[in-house]
Amino acid sequence: MDNRILDALKAIRDTYGDAVFYNVTTTRNLLADLAPDLRKERIQITHFLDMGGYFPLKYAEKEYDVVRSRLVEQLMATYSTMRPIADWVLDIFSKFLGYNLDEEKGAYKPPDKPTGKPLIGDRIDRKDKPAVIKNSGRIERSVEKKPITSALYPAPPLQPTQRTEEKPSKSIHEYNFPTLHLPESAAKKDPTLRIAADYHSVAITRDGFVKAVGLNSDGQCNTITYDWRDMAAVSAGGYYTVGLRADGTVTSAGRNDFGQRDFLGWREVVGISAGARHTVGLRADGTLLSTGQNKHGECDVRHWRNIVKVIAGNACTFGIKKDGRVLVSGRNIKGDLQASHLNGVVDIAYGGPGRVIALLSDGRIARVGQENHMRRSFTLYKDVKQIVAAPDYFAGLMEDGTVKLLAYFWTDCGTEAAVTDWTGIRAIAAGRYHILGWQNDRLIGAMLHPDIGKDKGQLSVTRWEM
Repeated sequence: MDNRILDALKAIRDTYGDAVFYNVTTTRNLLADLAPDLRKERIQITHFLDMGGYFPLKYAEKEYDVVRSRLVEQLMATYSTMRPIADWVLDIFSKFLGYNLDEEKGAYKPPDKPTGKPLIGDRIDRKDKPAVIKNSGRIERSVEKKPITSALYPAPPLQPTQRTEEKPSKSIHEYNFPTLHLPESAAKKDPTLRIAADYHSVAITRDGFVKAVGLNSDGQCNTITYDWRDMAAVSAGGYYTVGLRADGTVTSAGRNDFGQRDFLGWREVVGISAGARHTVGLRADGTLLSTGQNKHGECDVRHWRNIVKVIAGNACTFGIKKDGRVLVSGRNIKGDLQASHLNGVVDIAYGGPGRVIALLSDGRIARVGQENHMRRSFTLYKDVKQIVAAPDYFAGLMEDGTVKLLAYFWTDCGTEAAVTDWTGIRAIAAGRYHILGWQNDRLIGAMLHPDIGKDKGQLSVTRWEM
């Protein structure tokens, strides 16, 4: 059984190269052709690939034992896999990659010839990246298909697809990321850091305090204290609020059932992002801190480098690098992790599984997820300055200070009129059922859900001095 799986993996790699293992769907389908009767084994193999374990193991070399142990634990936690099965999966890939079994010590030893540089844990930043194929407006990870030939498992030839290389976006106007110095100056230059929304509305007011209104079921709006003074940035997560002080430390209020507010030891932080159940912090040196739920690996980001912006979503995390590429980690539903093959990215907006868009440096928008219920094409807009997302909608702040609903899902389309007369907007924030806009020295807002019961007072922001 082991040899059959190994032969199938080798046949795929010999035909496609290592890059094929980035595309789990393609690999799973090919394994189904080559080993149709090994369904349970194929499921465990694709779980390991979907978790992103292949390349960390491939490049482990001297750190093999550490990397293997970590991947076993991650596979068990992510897919509720029993340890013998997890060990079997790692054994298969260890043999496949040439880590030979030392019968005397009962452990694997590295092959005589190294497989590559010891790049541990970063499954995105690889030279083995597959080509990017554009298909029906979606950006998909794939590779050029060729017929597989295997003495044991012959498969019918596959039709070739057109291969195109993704070119970096050509900037038509200069984009400045928030500076990676202490965050006080960054907040003054970037107004998007000073407002946030979820089920509630949050903002740093002119006096440096943080105000919050709306749903307060877990105390997420309890921010009127001296602990929240001299703030540089705020972020609203699921039933909790996070604030970044000018001295690089972090404070918070609200729910902490998964440890998403455990910031002990966080220092020199210049950016924060609160997700559904986890929080990620950007440090001045371009590295990341993370805390909270890690069921899908959404907190496995501390090995990332050269990050200038971080976005925490629902069980996933996006990091934008200095060169405009994107690193991703966490749950990949409906292609959420396809953002790793974009270039020239300056922002990511995450509205939920399959509802992810990216803002490019030239003001265009690239669609990332595979949600098919969007009621508008993003190609209509080319001068977008900021993007935000909620489960119901995407919105964009245009260069001329107006706000557009870029796409909406089950939201009543009549609510689009709520933002058509907005002008002079400096920044926007997306709540679950409402949207905020920073207009001159005040905040304005609008409900975007037809159910009046969703109004929990989150629009009581009109008298705040910004």
